[in-house]
Amino acid sequence: MSEPSAETLEATESALDQIMPGGDPSVPEAHPVEFPQVSRTRASTAMPLERFAEVSIEISVEIGRVTMPIGELLKLGEGAVVELNRAVSEPVDVMAQGVRIASGEVVVIDDRFAVRITEIVNAEEGRDASRSSAARKR
Repeated sequence: MSEPSAETLEATESALDQIMPGGDPSVPEAHPVEFPQVSRTRASTAMPLERFAEVSIEISVEIGRVTMPIGELLKLGEGAVVELNRAVSEPVDVMAQGVRIASGEVVVIDDRFAVRITEIVNAEEGRDASRSSAARKR
C-alpha cells in the first residue's frame, strides 16, 4: 500500500480540525440538553374510562397448566391425555391480555362453553398472578 500524499494528509487534518474541539470557531460546540421540569399534576389527572369503551382486547380462559420435559411433549400423540394442575371443582382464570382479571366457573350455553364470573380480581392481585405465571413459563 502506498503512503498518502501531502495533499491527502492536509485535507484530513483540515477536516479533523473542523469536527474536534478547538478547531474552526464557526463550528458550534455541543452542550448537554436541559429539559424543563414537568409538573405531576397533569399526569395524575384521572381520564374517564368511557374513552376506552370501544377498544378491543383479547380475553382468554385458562383451565390449568402443566410443565413437562420436551422429550415427554414430543411423545404425545393423538389420543394422549395431559393432566392439568387444577381440580375440576376449582375456578378457572379469566385473563385479559395475559393478566388475570377474574375467576369463574365453566358453563355450557347452547352447546358452547362459557364462563360465569364468580370473582373480580383486584388490580394488584392480577398483576402479581401474571408476573408469577410469566416466571413459570420461563
